[in-house]
Amino acid sequence: ENIGRSGAVDKRAREAGNINQSLLTLGRVIKALVERGPHVPYRESKLTRILQDSLGGRTKTSIIATVSPASINLE
Repeated sequence: ENIGRSGAVDKRAREAGNINQSLLTLGRVIKALVERGPHVPYRESKLTRILQDSLGGRTKTSIIATVSPASINLE
């Protein structure tokens, strides 16, 4: 979430920052799994700790994304 564009302040801004950090960590975890890296950073966020069993091992994971071609959503 773009905190500046959303106008979030105080508690909501901190929450948005935490969400962004968790999503960045999720991206690093997925990258490490795809590249079969020696270290997968599951413990860097609560989200990736919760999803560890679902992401690792012999599981198959699907990710659903909601996207929009509207110019307001471009960064």
